Amino acid sequence: MIPLPIPSGRPLVVFTDLDGTLIDHHTYDPRESLAAVRILDQRGAALVFCSSKTFAEQIFLQQQIGICQPFIFENGSAAAVPGGFFAETAYQATQREAAYDIVRFAHAGAAELRAVLAGFKGLKGFADVSDAELAAATGLSGAALQRARERRFTETLLSPLDETTAGSLTRMLRPAGFTLSRGGRFYTVQSARVNKGKAVCWMMDIFRRTSPQIPFFAAVGDSPNDARMLETVDLPFLVQGPDRTWAKMDIPHLIKIDAVGPAGFSAAVQMLSNA
Repeated sequence: MIPLPIPSGRPLVVFTDLDGTLIDHHTYDPRESLAAVRILDQRGAALVFCSSKTFAEQIFLQQQIGICQPFIFENGSAAAVPGGFFAETAYQATQREAAYDIVRFAHAGAAELRAVLAGFKGLKGFADVSDAELAAATGLSGAALQRARERRFTETLLSPLDETTAGSLTRMLRPAGFTLSRGGRFYTVQSARVNKGKAVCWMMDIFRRTSPQIPFFAAVGDSPNDARMLETVDLPFLVQGPDRTWAKMDIPHLIKIDAVGPAGFSAAVQMLSNA
């Protein structure tokens, strides 16, 4: 067992990626993580989703696994906080929806972003393809497919990009204030002023200001898109991808879990619960 530096009595806050971490990369199934989620709940720990997934997708997943916690959606574009979770004066909400306060960080909405992307010939995102095409690319169907389409600040690309093309596209997007982020499956175009790390820093500050003791912050991820989140917390965990390798990142004190996706998430929670 790796000894973990969690001082006794400090509240625990765990940030987690979703696809390929809390839920299975291929099936999007959270069942393998449920026991770990219950361990965190019994300890009184906060479990904060931090994902490229949409507001609608994350609300649905919280309902599936039986939690009601703050979360960060669309790669740090915005945060959602259940009403009354923190003191009302802890933050300034942009709007309120489905009993959640939404705090926006992105400089532009999806409509403005898609207007910019329309200038790039041959570039296809979720909004540009039929349900059948999107289902074939993602494995989603029905209501899950529609929840994935409900992007407010970002656009996930289906067009394949090699590193050279991605670098070129990033440079061309820069004047409009947008950039590319690389997840475990797709590239996403988003506001250049946001990322998972910045949103996690904002959320950590709220927890610090509203907790009687300074919390201990951990995070679990699997892809390059998670690096900013992982480098921000006290203790970062990296799980393996579907090919049983770890994404390349150089982060101090990074703990590499020898397990894929939800199994890796569960192993990280077990380490935290035994500390």
